[in-house]
Amino acid sequence: MENPKISVIVPVYNVQKYLHRCVDSILAQTFQDFELLLIDDGSKDLSGAICDDYAQKDERVRVLHKVNGGVSSARNLGLNNARGEWVTFVDSDDYVKDIWLSTFMGECVGYDVVISGFNSVYSDKHETFVISLDSNNPIIIADVLNSYNNFGFLWCKCFNRTIIEEHGIR
Repeated sequence: MENPKISVIVPVYNVQKYLHRCVDSILAQTFQDFELLLIDDGSKDLSGAICDDYAQKDERVRVLHKVNGGVSSARNLGLNNARGEWVTFVDSDDYVKDIWLSTFMGECVGYDVVISGFNSVYSDKHETFVISLDSNNPIIIADVLNSYNNFGFLWCKCFNRTIIEEHGIR
């Protein structure tokens, strides 16, 4: 795949128990113009082999193996290899709804960052978290994100890759 609309970056480290659910949920997207970058961060379990198996079966999947350096170094390697116009991230123990990417793409026109809501699922409870925000004012956006403690999460955001590259964000 030459230039997909979205690059989905998934850092992978010792998550063989959850990896199939994560990758299967991404590959089941209703929006299909994406590449999936699985970054094996030196896993000691079968995670790296699972990643390679997906790459053999689906041309949208690319796998990069590296020496363990942590989630940030894995994400940075993904950014260095992303081909998409847009970039988003998923943690390898998470999974997404089948409309996740189409929701981002439906909201991205005229913006550099799209932020979605999310569900938090724990073993004993299920919390729904949704942000509805129609503002270009960075102060309002920052206030809303801060009030929902949403600054640190990457998996509910989609970024225009041009902004990332222009500012050297890693």
